[in-house]
Amino acid sequence: MKPVTFIEPSSIAEVIAESSGAGARLIAGGSDLLGELKEGSAEYQRLVSIAGLDTLRGIEMSPAGLRIGALTTITDLEYSDALTGPYRILAEAARSVATPEIRNQGTVGGNLCQRPRCLHYRHALVSCLKKGGEDCPAAETPYQSYLSIFGGPGCYAVNASDLAPPLIAVDAGASIEGPGGSRDVALESFFIGPDTVPTRENILEPGEVLTNVTVPALPSAWRGAYFKARERTAGDFPIVSLALGYELRDGRMTHVRLVLGGVAPTPRRVRDAEAALEGEAPGETVAAVAADAALGGAAPLQHNAFKLDLARALITRSVIRLVQA
Repeated sequence: MKPVTFIEPSSIAEVIAESSGAGARLIAGGSDLLGELKEGSAEYQRLVSIAGLDTLRGIEMSPAGLRIGALTTITDLEYSDALTGPYRILAEAARSVATPEIRNQGTVGGNLCQRPRCLHYRHALVSCLKKGGEDCPAAETPYQSYLSIFGGPGCYAVNASDLAPPLIAVDAGASIEGPGGSRDVALESFFIGPDTVPTRENILEPGEVLTNVTVPALPSAWRGAYFKARERTAGDFPIVSLALGYELRDGRMTHVRLVLGGVAPTPRRVRDAEAALEGEAPGETVAAVAADAALGGAAPLQHNAFKLDLARALITRSVIRLVQA
């Protein structure tokens, strides 16, 4: 690991000023970034810590919904008393993240802003599009479990966040501060693919900071759940994940949300699948139709077509399992 300058600002204004220049990177819990630096897959001259900004911590409940500070730890999310009823999906997703030690250190903002888990991106000696190279060597190798089944283009790394799919499912927004002032965007729009900027996974410009995630008030009867297929039962990233939720009204599903993770460069909300479920009674037949809609247009690589089967199984089982919970 090469020497770096560690800076600890005491205000958002200082963070913005210190992180606006070249060679700087924000650090919160550091569970992902420090791994990158040790592996040699990333190199920064200055690390600008936001860990001392207590205003970015905590979960606040109000009639308008939730405000979750970007520095809130995954553990705090997992055990929050506020995350019950329609918000329970967020605690479930937090519980699935890595190990207890990492959940204690990792933050909500860090989980949303983490870099890809592609082995080629993480290898210090491999050049790839994500690191400013000219092509993607991952598409030609047999180990493709953590690669996209919905194309790149050019780069097949996927978004590995466990919190992004359920937060998108509850219509979360992201609050950002930077040199140009403050802005709020839908969390679904926060993520970008390689067709926009190959070397980035989100819309944050130099000097910008993700400060909060907001969740609007949800119908009290709405329920959601997070499901995750992974190689190991604990401490692993999703090969395929699913955030699914709906309100059951007179035996039929309404306000349906279906978001897939681990299958594309960005979390994939599938409105066609939601439309297939909306207004229908939960059942195997309609779940199969939704799965077909969710996976339409998939273009798996040579060695990861099995992810289609995993995604289909998660969807078809979860539509019914959710109503039984």
